[in-house]
Amino acid sequence: MDIVICEDDIVQLERVKKTIENYAMIEDNGMKIVLATTNPEEVLSFLENGKADCYFFDIDLSHEITGISLGSKIREKDPIANLVYITTHAEMSYLTFIYKLAALDFIIKDNPDILKDKLLSTLKEAHRRYLKIGEQDNVQKFQIKTTGRTHNIDFQNVYFFEASPGSHKIILHLENEHLEFYGRLKDYEDLHEDFYRCHKSFIVNRSKIKNIDSKERIIFLDNGEVCYVSARLIKGLMK
Repeated sequence: MDIVICEDDIVQLERVKKTIENYAMIEDNGMKIVLATTNPEEVLSFLENGKADCYFFDIDLSHEITGISLGSKIREKDPIANLVYITTHAEMSYLTFIYKLAALDFIIKDNPDILKDKLLSTLKEAHRRYLKIGEQDNVQKFQIKTTGRTHNIDFQNVYFFEASPGSHKIILHLENEHLEFYGRLKDYEDLHEDFYRCHKSFIVNRSKIKNIDSKERIIFLDNGEVCYVSARLIKGLMK
């Protein structure tokens, strides 16, 4: 579960960051902070090409960009991410309802000890919801489990699936990452309309194909990787 934090108070930012990192280390549940910043513009830059599963924002970020406007931006592209607001401005909690942000929680940060307890309980609930995503049919994600980790993968982030040399395992190729997990290719070939079984050992995401060498039967992907297509199945890619 990827986490983003935006808090203009550097002391508060480090406190929240440390609490989350300690919890993730103790639980060993795959939580990781992918961005922790005092600058909301860095969050907007992050959102241009990526997204997280859980966001912790202050409302007042001492900037023209507020935590509320960040939440609205996130909701435009991700209706299921968890939004958590940590602030001293209890009177502003109504804004999360006015802007229909469906925040998971609203934490008042007056007392450090209470803040830590509240953070931990909210993290547990966010992770519980994260694990449930794979059970929802209307979500554009699928869930895989690697050693000690659960991953919710956006269909659009898949480049191809490859049968692993290891028995009953699959290698999932993402843009800059490979994930190996137990499974059968046939269970994934009909998972999304862009997925195509191009070879007995590969399922490719058509939307990620850069070009195809039909003579050598090689598929070149947008991320620089290649996979292969059989003579029998290449016609389905050339339509």
